[in-house]
Amino acid sequence: MDASNCEENLPPHKPEANGNGHAPSAVAAHQESKGFQDDGQEKERFLDAYQRTPSRMEIAESSSEHSDSGDRDKWGSHREYLLSMIGFCVGIGNIWRFPYVCIRNGGGVFLIPFFLSILLCALPLFFLESTLGQFLQQGPIHVWRSLCPLSKGIGLSMNMICLLTGWYYTVLIAWSLVYAFHSFRSPLPWTLCDQSWNTENCVPNSHLARALSKGTVSLESVNGTSADSNMTSIFSLYNMTDTNQTWLNVSDLQNLSNAVNPEARSASEEFWLHNVLEISSGLEDMSGLPWHTVLALFLATLVIAMGIAKGIKTSGKVVYVTATLPYILLTVLLIKGATLPGASKGVNFYIKPDFSKLLQMETWVEAAIQVFFSLGVSYGSLITMASFNKFKNNCLRDSMVVCLVGECTSVYGGFAIFTVLGHMAHIYDQPVETYARSGPGLAFVVYPEAIAQLPFPQFWGLLFFLMLFTLGLDSQFNVMETLLTDIVDLHPRLFSKWRVALTGVVMGFVFLLSIPFAARGGVYLFQLVDWYIAAYTVIMVGILECVIVGWVYGTDYFQKDLEMMLGRKKHIFTLLWKYVTPMLLTAWHSTLGVAVGRADLTLWPPQAEQDSRRSSHAPDATHPAQISLLIVSSITL
Repeated sequence: MDASNCEENLPPHKPEANGNGHAPSAVAAHQESKGFQDDGQEKERFLDAYQRTPSRMEIAESSSEHSDSGDRDKWGSHREYLLSMIGFCVGIGNIWRFPYVCIRNGGGVFLIPFFLSILLCALPLFFLESTLGQFLQQGPIHVWRSLCPLSKGIGLSMNMICLLTGWYYTVLIAWSLVYAFHSFRSPLPWTLCDQSWNTENCVPNSHLARALSKGTVSLESVNGTSADSNMTSIFSLYNMTDTNQTWLNVSDLQNLSNAVNPEARSASEEFWLHNVLEISSGLEDMSGLPWHTVLALFLATLVIAMGIAKGIKTSGKVVYVTATLPYILLTVLLIKGATLPGASKGVNFYIKPDFSKLLQMETWVEAAIQVFFSLGVSYGSLITMASFNKFKNNCLRDSMVVCLVGECTSVYGGFAIFTVLGHMAHIYDQPVETYARSGPGLAFVVYPEAIAQLPFPQFWGLLFFLMLFTLGLDSQFNVMETLLTDIVDLHPRLFSKWRVALTGVVMGFVFLLSIPFAARGGVYLFQLVDWYIAAYTVIMVGILECVIVGWVYGTDYFQKDLEMMLGRKKHIFTLLWKYVTPMLLTAWHSTLGVAVGRADLTLWPPQAEQDSRRSSHAPDATHPAQISLLIVSSITL
C-alpha cells in the first residue's frame, strides 16, 4: 500500500485550535482535510500546520473536552466497560475448545506458546484496537477510513466477520437453551433409550456403546459365573438400575456375549443427533426445520435484541449479570467436580506436560488461533467498545487486565471440565482421553452424560447449560453492537433516534439468516463456519492492522496519539506493531493449513474412532462450501 495515497487524510492528532480555543475532534479534522484541493501552496500550508506541535498536552485536553461533551454515548462507569470486554472475550470457546486444544498439544506445556501468543500478538493488537476506538470515537469502518482511505476494507472486513459470527453463533446459544429446558425433566432425556428419537442401536452410555462397537462385551469380562450374578454385574458396571425396563434381560446374556454392533451409540449421542439436531445425512441435505430449535433460536435472538436495544445504555447494565454469573456457575461446578472420585485423574491428564509438542509447528499455530478465537482480536468489537470510553481512559491497563482475566478463565474452565470427565473415567474404569473431546461433542454429548452420573443431575445440568447460555450472550452482545455502531455512525442524529427499531430490523435479519443452522443439516454448516471464518480471515486482518498503523499511518504519529491520551508514549509497542507481531502472524498464517487440517469437523466421535461408523460426513478441504466461506469473509479486504 502506498503511503502517499493517505496524505490527504493526515493524522488527526495535530489540529489547529478553532475560534473558541478548542481543537476540533479527530473526525472533524479528517473531514476538514478532505476539503483541501491539490493546490500546492494551500497543501503546503496545511502540512506545515500539521507539523507544528506547540503544546501537545493542550491539544489532548481540548480533544478530551470535545469528545466527552459530544453526543456519543458513554459507559455509565468504567466497571461496565471492563465487564463488557471480559464478557466478550470469555465465550463458549473458552469452555468447549480450549481444554481439548490444550491436551492435544502437550497439556500444561501448551501454556508456553499460548501465553507467548498473547504477549507478542494478541495484547499488542488488543491495545492497538482499543487505542484507535478510544482516540477516534468511531466504529471500525470509520476508524480505518480516518487512518487511510485505502484501509477502509479492514473495517468492512471486520463488519463482515461480525455478521458471519452473529450468523452462526446465535444457534449455539439456542442449543444451550434446548438443553437447559430439558434439564427440568426427570429422568434426563439424554439418559434414555426408549424414546421416540432413539434407534435400535441405542445403549445407555458411551462406555457400553464403545464396548459393543469393538465386540469387547462378554460374559467372561464380567465378574461372576451364574446368569443372575452376571446380570447384576453388568447393570452395576454400566450404571443401569432398572432391570425391568431396560433393553437387556437375562435371556439376552448369551447373545450379548457374542454381540458386535459397530453402529452402537450412547443415549446422550442419540439425543443430540436425533432429537436436538434431527440430523440429516450430510451438508447437501438441509431439508426440514426442527420446531424446538427454531423456537430456541427465536428466543435467543429476542434476548440478544433486548440486551442491545439501546446500545450500551442497556448492555452496560445487563453485563452485571451475564458477565459475572458464568464465573459463579463455573466455580460451583469446579467445587463439585473436585469432590468427586477420580477428579485428580482428570486434572493430571489435563496438565501433564508433553514437551515434545513444542517442536511441532501446529502447536504454535493452534495456540495463535485459540488466542484470536477467545480474545476477539480483529473482529472490530474492541474498537467499538473502546469508542464509548472517555478520551483519557487508561486503555493499556484495561487491555492487560482483560487479556489476563480472559485467558486465565480458559485455564480455569479446563479444571471444571476435566474434574467431571475424570470422575466419568473413574466410574467406567477408562482412560480420561476416551472422553476428551472438543466443540459440540464435549458440550452436548460427553459432559451431559457425565452430569447424569452426579446426584441431582437436573440441577447440575441446568447450571452448566445456563452458564453456556450467558457466555454466549455476552459475546453476541458485542458482536452485534459492532454492526449497529457502524450503521449509527453513518448518520448519528437520524439513527440514534430510531435505535430500538434499527436493532429490531438488524436482529430480525440475523434471525432469518440463521435459520439454515437450525435445519436438519445445519450443524455441518455450523462447523465449517466455526473453523474457516476465524482460522484464516481474522489473522489476515491482524497482519493488515499492523501494516497500516506501523508503516502507513506511522508509529511516530501513533505514539503521539498515545501521549495525548495516556500522558506518555509506549515505545515497546512500536517494535511489536512494526516487526514482531506482523512477522509472527504471517508465519502462522502461511501454515494455517496444518491446523485447519487437524480441525475436528466431525460431530461425534472423532475421526480416528469412526472409520466404520461415521455419525457425520465432513467435506474435504476443497469443498465449495469451504472455499465460499473464505471468499465471503475476506473479499472486503
